[in-house]
Amino acid sequence: MKFRRNTKTIRGLAGSLMSHASAFAPALFAAIIAAIVVWVATNWRLERSLANERSVVAGELATMSSRLQTNLNSNVKLLQGLAAGIAVDPAMGQNRFSKLAAQILQPDSQLRSFAAAPDMVVQWVYPEKGNERAIGLDYRRNEKQRAAAMLARNTHNIVLTGPVELVQGGTAFVVRCPVYIDDGNSQIFWGLLSGIIDIPRLYRDSGLSSTDLEIAISTTPEPNSPKQVFFGSLETFEKKPVVASVDMTYGRWSLAALPRHGWGQNNGIGTFELYASLLALCVVAPIVWVGFLTKSRQKTIEKLRLHKSKLVRARQRLEHLSLHDALTGLPNRRFVDQMISQPPRPDPQDRLILIHIDLDRFKEINDTKGHAGGDMVLQTTASRLAEMTGPNDVAARIGGDEFVFASWSSDPEPKATELARQIVDALQQTIFIDGAGYVVGASVGVAWERARDRDLGQLLLNADLALYEAKKAGRGRAAVFTEELRSAAIHSKELADDFNQALDRDELVAFFQPQFNAVTLDIAGVEALARWNHPRKGVLGPDKFLDAAEKLGRTGEMDRLILQKALFELTRWDGLGMQIPRVSVNISARRLAQPSLLTELSELPIARGRLCFELLETISFDDLQPALSEIIPTIKALGIEIEIDDFGTEHASIVSLLRFEPRRLKIDREIIKPIIASPSQRRLVSSIIEIGRSQNIDIVAEGVETMEHAKILKDLGCHLLQGYALARPMTSDQLIEFCRMKGKGTAKASR
Repeated sequence: MKFRRNTKTIRGLAGSLMSHASAFAPALFAAIIAAIVVWVATNWRLERSLANERSVVAGELATMSSRLQTNLNSNVKLLQGLAAGIAVDPAMGQNRFSKLAAQILQPDSQLRSFAAAPDMVVQWVYPEKGNERAIGLDYRRNEKQRAAAMLARNTHNIVLTGPVELVQGGTAFVVRCPVYIDDGNSQIFWGLLSGIIDIPRLYRDSGLSSTDLEIAISTTPEPNSPKQVFFGSLETFEKKPVVASVDMTYGRWSLAALPRHGWGQNNGIGTFELYASLLALCVVAPIVWVGFLTKSRQKTIEKLRLHKSKLVRARQRLEHLSLHDALTGLPNRRFVDQMISQPPRPDPQDRLILIHIDLDRFKEINDTKGHAGGDMVLQTTASRLAEMTGPNDVAARIGGDEFVFASWSSDPEPKATELARQIVDALQQTIFIDGAGYVVGASVGVAWERARDRDLGQLLLNADLALYEAKKAGRGRAAVFTEELRSAAIHSKELADDFNQALDRDELVAFFQPQFNAVTLDIAGVEALARWNHPRKGVLGPDKFLDAAEKLGRTGEMDRLILQKALFELTRWDGLGMQIPRVSVNISARRLAQPSLLTELSELPIARGRLCFELLETISFDDLQPALSEIIPTIKALGIEIEIDDFGTEHASIVSLLRFEPRRLKIDREIIKPIIASPSQRRLVSSIIEIGRSQNIDIVAEGVETMEHAKILKDLGCHLLQGYALARPMTSDQLIEFCRMKGKGTAKASR
C-alpha cells in the first residue's frame, strides 16, 4: 500500500511539472526570443555605432587631408612661380630675388621664407633678416639636407622633406624645386630653390590643431618605427584608426585618426540594453523592436550607400585631376605614359603615332606678357589641338610648352605626315593677347610604331629626337624620326661619354695660331685653341666636341685647362727667348659664372697685358649685362685684356659691347672672306675699323686666307691679322720652330 502511495505521489509531481512547463512554454519561448533579440540588437548597435563613429571620423579626416593637400600644393605653386622667375633671370642677385619673392609670397601662405642655391649653394634668401645663417649652405656637404637636395636634382622633380632642422634655427618642412635655364639648345641645371613651410601654421590652417581627434601622420602607409611618424605617435596606427592619404606628385603622406578617448566611449550600449530588456518583457516588444531596427537599419544602409557614392565620385574626380593638366584641361604626361603602357588599340592592325610639339616663341611671349600671357598661349594651343582630335586621337600637355598629339592608323606614314603639317599650320596662326597679335609657331617631331617595335615607351623618345632635329633646322618645321637620328643620338652620347673621360685623362691639348701686325707682319700675339687628342680618332677640332662639352656642363673646366696649358707654354717661350707679346684664350659663359674665377685669376703669376680673354659675341651680352658689369672690370683690373671674338655674327648691340671697353674686336671670318670681290663688304669692314679707332680699340681680322686679304685689310687700317695665309694653328713645338724660321728669314732680309 505504501509503495502504491509513493508511486502516485511521483506521478503527481511529474504531472504538475509538465503542467507548469506547458503553461510557461510561451513565456520561455518569448524569453529565449527576447534574449536572442537583445543579444543580436546589442551587437548590431555596437557595430552600427562604430560604423557611424568611423564615418564621422572619416569625414573629418577627409576634410583635414584635403586642406593639408591644398595648402601644400598652394605653397608648391608659389615656389614654382618663383622658380620660373629665376629661370627667366638666373643672375638676378639678392635685391632682385627679394623683390620677386616679396611679390610671390602670399599673406595666407604657410611659406615663411625662400632660399635660392645656384649650383647647390645657398646665395639668396628671403626674408634676409633671420635667415643670414642659411647663406653659404652647401647642400652637397650638409649631411642632413644633402640626400633630399640631390634627389631633387637627379630626378628633376620637386621634393618635400621634413620636419627638417634648419641651420638658421627651428624646424620646418622644406620644399625643394630644381631650376633649369634655357640656353637656346637645352635645359641647363641652374640650382635649387627651397621653400620653408611653417609647420605649426600648416597644421593650424589644415585643422589639425583644432580637432578632438587623435591624429598621426606618417611618410609610409604602415609605419613600424616612431621615426616614420612626424605628427602624433606610432601607437595611433595600432588602434585600428581611419586612414586617409595625401597624394602629391612630390610625395605621399598617410593620416590616421580616431576619437581622442578611443572607440565606443559614448555609444550608450548600457542604456540600450536596459530598455531592450524591459521591452522584451512585453509580448509585442520583439515585433515592435524588430520593425524599429529594420527601419533604422535601412536608413543606415541608405546613408552608407550615399556616402559610398560620394566617395566614388570624389575618387573619380581625383583620378581625373591626376591625369589632366589643370591649366589647359588636356591629358597630362601621366595619362600619356599610361596610354603608351596599355595602348587602347582601336583595331589590331592599327599602329600608334606620336607627335611631339614644342612652341617656338613661347619664352619671348612669357617674358614680355607675363605668366597671364603665357597661360593664354598655352590655352589657345590646347584648344587648337583639341579641335583636331578625332574619336581615337589624344592631345596632351606633357609639361611647360610641350604637347603630344597621339593617333592611330594601319598606314601611319601618310597620316603622321599630314597631321604634322596640319599642326604646324594651326599653331602658326596669330594668337591675340590684350588686343595685340602674336605668332608663336611650333616645331614638331614625328614617330610611329614600326612593325618590329615591342617597346612603345621608346616612341616618345623617338619623337623627341625628331623634334630636336626639327628645331636644329629652324622654327616652324616638322621632322620624322629615322634610324639615322637614333644612330646620331647614340654617337652623340658616346662622344659625350668619351669627352667626359677626356678631361679626366688630360687628352685636351692647346694649339696656337699667331696673330700678326698688319703693317710689319711681326708676331703680335697668339690665340690658344682647344684640340682633343682622341686616342682612336686623332686630333679633333672644337666643332666635334664643343656641343658635348656644353651639354655636360664642363666648358668651364675645359677653359680652365686650356688657360693653364697656354700660360705654361708662355713661360716656356719666355725661357727660350721668344718674343710672344701675349696669349689669348677663349672664355665661356659657364666659366664667367664660376664663383671661383676671380680668386683663381688673382693668383696667376702673369704680367699685365700678357693674357687676353676672348669673349664670344654669342654669350649674349645683353642677357648677362648685370653679371658682366661686375666681373669684366675686376678681370681688367687684374691686368687681363678683354677681346670680343666673332664680332658681327650675332645680334648683340655694339653699344652693349663697347660698354665693356674691350682692348680688341675680332671681325668674324665670314665678314672678312668676301672683301676681295665685294666693295660693300669692304665698306662694312672699314666702318668697323673706324668705330674701333674712335674708341681706341684695336681691330683683329680672322680668316685671312690670302695675301690679297692681308693687303686690303692693311690698307683699310686693320691692326692685326690672323689666318691660314699667314700661319695655321700649331702645337707649341711647331710654333717654336715657326718663330725660329721666321727669325732666320728676318735676319737674312736685314742683311
